[in-house]
Amino acid sequence: MDHRTYATITDDLRQQMAERLSIRARSFPRAVRKAGRLMPANARAAAQDLIAAEARLSHPKLATRTDPAAIRAAADTVDAALRRYKPGTRAARRRSLLAAELGFRALAVIVAGLLFVQWQMPV
Repeated sequence: MDHRTYATITDDLRQQMAERLSIRARSFPRAVRKAGRLMPANARAAAQDLIAAEARLSHPKLATRTDPAAIRAAADTVDAALRRYKPGTRAARRRSLLAAELGFRALAVIVAGLLFVQWQMPV
């Protein structure tokens, strides 16, 4: 396997992470680090295998000894884990939690204002 094929595979996985987990990163290792525990343990281990393979593929002699089937299997594991997530679900959940938090804070301010008015002008 050459480095170009490896770069294509990891770039596709990085784009899937951006689409499905809302993780923006310039490189695959940084995307995996940002994803952290959002991915299952077997997918994280496969991603670490892919990251370790990059160093081997950059060296000419080690690149010939690197098993392309192992790299493709690790990429398939990460791909299968990422396909379980619906695109945009995480971002939508984050937006709804932000809206709920803003609504709760607005309610707290309104209640505090009404209590202050009641305290200043008892009926």
